[in-house]
Amino acid sequence: MARGVIAHPPTVRGAGIRPPWWLVPALFVSDRLRTSARLLALVLVLLVPGVLAIWSYAGVVDGQIGFAARERAGVTVLRPALASLAATVQGGRPDLGALTSAARASGLRIDSPLTEVDAAASAGTATPATRARLAAALAGLITAVGNDSNLILDPDLDSFYVMDAQIVQVPQTLLTAARAASPDESLPHDERVAAQAVLAGGLSNTATALASDLRTAAAHTRVHDLATRTASLDAVGQAASALASHLTSSLADPSAADATGLGTTAGAAVAPGTSALDTLLVARIDRLSADRNLRLAVAGLGLLLALWLGAAVWWRTRHDVGQVVAGMTAIASGDLSDHPLPQGVDEFAEIGRALGAARDQLIAQDQELAAASATREEYLRAGFQHQRQAERQVRERAQEIIDETAGMVTRELGDVVNQVDLVRSAASTIDERVSVAESVTNAVIHRAAETDRVATALRTSLRKVAGMAELISRIADQTKMLALNATIEAARAGDAGQGFSVVANEVKDLAMTTARSTDEIATTIDGLEGDVTALVDAIGAMSTQVAGLDEATQVLSGVASEQQSLVTRVDRAVNEALERIRSLATITDRLERREFERTLVAGAAELRAGGRSCPGQLADLSAGGVRVVPEDTQFLGLGDRVQLALTLDGQHLVLDALVAYHDPSLRPPAYGLRFVDLPGSAADLIRGQVAAQAVPTPV
Repeated sequence: MARGVIAHPPTVRGAGIRPPWWLVPALFVSDRLRTSARLLALVLVLLVPGVLAIWSYAGVVDGQIGFAARERAGVTVLRPALASLAATVQGGRPDLGALTSAARASGLRIDSPLTEVDAAASAGTATPATRARLAAALAGLITAVGNDSNLILDPDLDSFYVMDAQIVQVPQTLLTAARAASPDESLPHDERVAAQAVLAGGLSNTATALASDLRTAAAHTRVHDLATRTASLDAVGQAASALASHLTSSLADPSAADATGLGTTAGAAVAPGTSALDTLLVARIDRLSADRNLRLAVAGLGLLLALWLGAAVWWRTRHDVGQVVAGMTAIASGDLSDHPLPQGVDEFAEIGRALGAARDQLIAQDQELAAASATREEYLRAGFQHQRQAERQVRERAQEIIDETAGMVTRELGDVVNQVDLVRSAASTIDERVSVAESVTNAVIHRAAETDRVATALRTSLRKVAGMAELISRIADQTKMLALNATIEAARAGDAGQGFSVVANEVKDLAMTTARSTDEIATTIDGLEGDVTALVDAIGAMSTQVAGLDEATQVLSGVASEQQSLVTRVDRAVNEALERIRSLATITDRLERREFERTLVAGAAELRAGGRSCPGQLADLSAGGVRVVPEDTQFLGLGDRVQLALTLDGQHLVLDALVAYHDPSLRPPAYGLRFVDLPGSAADLIRGQVAAQAVPTPV
């Protein structure tokens, strides 16, 4: 027997536990990708934030380096600006050419304060007052340089305080010294004392702040010789403190101070001070650059390593998934030969080992099924003849019992037919009698209606007579009144009216007689009206009763008709039962309608008709036809011509056939096909297959 493939019901993706709602969009995308593509997409998605983070970090560090570079540009302007300020305080004429060139080359936005410096310098430096104005313009330029070059926002403690010493404290000290050298002599004495005290306090404060800046910078720096580099700035603080002491000691007689020494000390401190600040900025830039380069190198190596590992995992996953899919596809298609499966310690290797174990188990089960099938076929072949003999004996005995039962039932049904004929005759008689009664009832109802109409007319006539009697009664009353008047007139006439009195009496008697007759007529008419009313009521009651009789007659007529119809249906059913009973005699012949012996067979088949195809499974086979269980039970109709593709004994056949029967109610539903124009080689192969199997189809 050909080995079949076990068909498993299709599984619905996603059946079972529903994923969280927040995973549905990601699953919608990932479910449309293969496993290797998912892994590649995951690697790329993870690389994106890493690259963005590296790019952002590089941008931040480059910004810090640019920040420090702009500070260095400010230092290049700060050096000639401080030198010019120191030279101005010394009493000389500063060289502003170097300052202007440095300012133009720095790219700083300090044109406005530079213009003010040029304007102040154009007035000359011959007097302390002009030198003070130039010193103020140079101090404003230095402040603008600090603001525009980011020096005033320096983030490091050491460079910040060194910057503060040269951007804020030293210029403030020199400016205060320039103002102390050019006091306003026009002020009163007290005001000049107060102004000189303020200047002394300012110099003292800046000296203290300068010393504090240098101490803080030296305490928080990585440059070991920063204190030595900034010693000249400390000397500026000491010179400012000495000048402040001089101003304080001469408050009793305020006068112009000599700031030459302070200017000289400050001029000597410009180069080493700005050099120390530039050294700190260069150290910061180098530190940031080195840190950036190191981190970028490590990040780049990490990305390369991640890509390398991702490529390896992607290749291994794709390779292992391909082997697993190929192995499972082979097992599903019935191919149990050896196929390469994943090896190793990961989940795919475990799946590969499980598939190998399943394949070995299927091979063992297939061998066991083949052995059991061979044993079963041997038993079926051995019992085939016994089964056929038993079937024949059972069929003969069944035919005898059927014949006896059919004869007895036929006789009983014959008696039923006779009784049905009697019932039909009785029903016909009842129907005729009911029809006669219905006719009589209709006539009575018609007469009653006519009588009612006559009684109504009589009542109308009596009412007219009553009206005439009433009229006569009124005439009689008038006549009596006339007779009374005539009697009165006759009495007045005396003897001449006696004859007229006799006539009046006769008229009065006639009127009285007429009144009595009218009363009797009215009484008689009232009695007649009562009798007519009683007659009409009696006729109405009789009509109602007759109508009820008519309704009962109609119901009885319907019952008689229904009984007639029922008798007809019973007669038809009895006749049909007789036909079925008579057909029982040929039941065994119809049980033996099969022309060819059939045998069980299993295997795949394909039905083709009208340019379409439908897969199915073979159920049994004979030399004249085959029974096929299709996947689509509505694919063919009774009498359709179809091509059947199947494989028998290793040979692929395409045979023409007709749909001989199709019963969708069977489980499973199947098509019975009869071969048409069967080639000789195919017929020999089918007969050989049937003879080799020799397994009867169970009834």
